[in-house]
Amino acid sequence: MFDQAVTYPCAIASNDAEGLEEAINWCCEHMEDGDTLTVWTKLKSNLASHSDLRQLVDRHSHVEHVTNRGGAFIERGGPVLMAWPDMSDIGELVRSASRIRSLCVLTWNEDEIRPWVAAVMPEILGDESDWEDTAEDIDPVVIEALKSVMKTVNHNNTIAAGFEKDVVVSSLLALHDAGLQMDGEAMQGWALANGWSGKNPQHLAKYVHDINAGKRPRCSRVLSGDYIDSLRHRAGEGNA
Repeated sequence: MFDQAVTYPCAIASNDAEGLEEAINWCCEHMEDGDTLTVWTKLKSNLASHSDLRQLVDRHSHVEHVTNRGGAFIERGGPVLMAWPDMSDIGELVRSASRIRSLCVLTWNEDEIRPWVAAVMPEILGDESDWEDTAEDIDPVVIEALKSVMKTVNHNNTIAAGFEKDVVVSSLLALHDAGLQMDGEAMQGWALANGWSGKNPQHLAKYVHDINAGKRPRCSRVLSGDYIDSLRHRAGEGNA
């Protein structure tokens, strides 16, 4: 099974001086004795070109810098300040979820992570104007299908092959064939908020995009004829 939903505090900060200051303060407020504040950037050069973040790392022994190389493994527990990621970057980072005490994301392109923000509903730091409308509607039946997938697959395995691929693809094809609308990015954000990590949220979105475009990824699993009806029943109970 996949891990449970994200339970550590999350925040999103605007990409300006005010947002960065609030992001650093927010992370420091979530530190406990023995913690390390991890600063993430995609490339090492991203830190070199940002003086405030570089000074934060260089001047404090309890602050550590990691990059996206190797999946950005977090070695020491504590808050994480993630600067300018996209959703695939967040997926790689949260492989280390057990070491993340809190996560603050400094944004550069709001649309890149808007589905994640809509699903996680983080605290907003700095300029809030970019997040006035973050609603990402996912059909309740689609959510029930994703929950069912979560209970079936092994979260340590990739959904790009084998049994896990069969489970995911067969469910998505059944949803599509029943005429249910699927939004790949919104479902990727939901997956990240519910413990999916690594490349699996990205694979999920790719399957949805392909299926919406008329492709039918191969799978050997055949679902029962009442699969969609059972999902609709569970979705109705959840909304009652």
